[in-house]
Amino acid sequence: MSLLANLGRVLASDAVLSTLDQANATAPATSTLKLSADLHWRRKEWMAAIEAASRVIYREPKDFHALAILVTSYGHLEQYEAAQVYAKQLVLLRPPSWTATKTVLNLLRFFRLFTADGRAIQRRLILKCDEEAQADRAVLAWAHQLIAPTTITAANDRQPAV
Repeated sequence: MSLLANLGRVLASDAVLSTLDQANATAPATSTLKLSADLHWRRKEWMAAIEAASRVIYREPKDFHALAILVTSYGHLEQYEAAQVYAKQLVLLRPPSWTATKTVLNLLRFFRLFTADGRAIQRRLILKCDEEAQADRAVLAWAHQLIAPTTITAANDRQPAV
């Protein structure tokens, strides 16, 4: 299922958002909710992204991308306590592997090599996979920082003797 979720993140466009919103009015499939949360997040619609991602987490408590959406959306809204709750769950998970997604896209490349447009699309999709993998690593690093114990000391606080 991770492969399908990754493909959805790479191939989805804003054009499908209205269809997803209509589907969310009924009892949508988890994959539809994931796609909806992702698209709302990309459009910086933080509350809508939180709502959809929360519904995903209710069904799949260990979904990396839904937790990442919750952490970053709450972070953008400066609700750091809420972000920290999800960050604690997120740091226990591994980011999805983009290797299988890139492999599938490379296998499909054969059908796109016949035209210049197809080759350009292929290059963009592979780059998007790399960007998504980097984004997963960045949100995981931010989640680690968010839950790390911080000690604030003033410049004139006594330092322990060495």
